[in-house]
Formats: sequence, structure tokens, C-alpha cells
Amino acid sequence: MKVRLCSAALAILIATPVFGADTVSLIGTWSGQRERIAKTEGRRGGLATLVITDQQGNTFAGRLKRSNATGDEEEPLWGAFTPGAKLMMGSDDEGTYIFSLIDRNTLDYCYSETGASARTVCARLTRKR
Repeated sequence: MKVRLCSAALAILIATPVFGADTVSLIGTWSGQRERIAKTEGRRGGLATLVITDQQGNTFAGRLKRSNATGDEEEPLWGAFTPGAKLMMGSDDEGTYIFSLIDRNTLDYCYSETGASARTVCARLTRKR
């Protein structure tokens, strides 16, 4: 009985693709609608486009472009992740990002700044192929 259970478990493990075992590539253009709330400016939304231009191992760099009523803004960002991308963080000159890779082409992110102009933003981004 023990042999059957072990054999069945091994067969399931071999047949099931392990997302974390593959090399994670974030290079590309990711976009989606964002929602933001800020201490002084209130709520707003708009398009967010994340372009990852460089990845070496588990570190990456790129820029995030945000559409606003006052015009588009674009800022560089830098990030890193654990093997398998279970934990992902990033930063820019003012705040911190948390990322969650949902699948190979879907990336959630939240961003936060503290201080006098505190704000928090979240979005689901889809990679363009």
C-alpha cells in the first residue's frame, strides 16, 4: 500500500508543471488599469504601463508610465525576487512596490509612498506579446 501511495505521489509530481521551477522572465511590456487613493489628491485611476528592460538573475530594472489627467508620468524602478518569484519587491526614488506574478503573463502590483503626499496604488497588468 505504501509503495502505491508513494508511486502515485511521484507520478503526480512529475506530471504537474511546477511554476517556480522554471526560470522566471519579466522582460516585456505589461499594462492595465490602476486604482489609486492619496492623502491629499483623493482617488483616481488610469492606465499603468510597466516596461521591464533589464533582468539579470532575480533582479530587474525598468520604468512605470502612468496616465493622469494632468499628463503622463514615467519613473524608473528597480526590483528583485526570490527563486520562483514567490516574493517580489521593487522601489523607485519615492516609494516601494510589491509584485505578485499570477501567471507568466499576468502581474499584480501595489505601490506605496509615505509622508505628506502619502498614496497607495494597485493594478493587474497583462504582458503584451
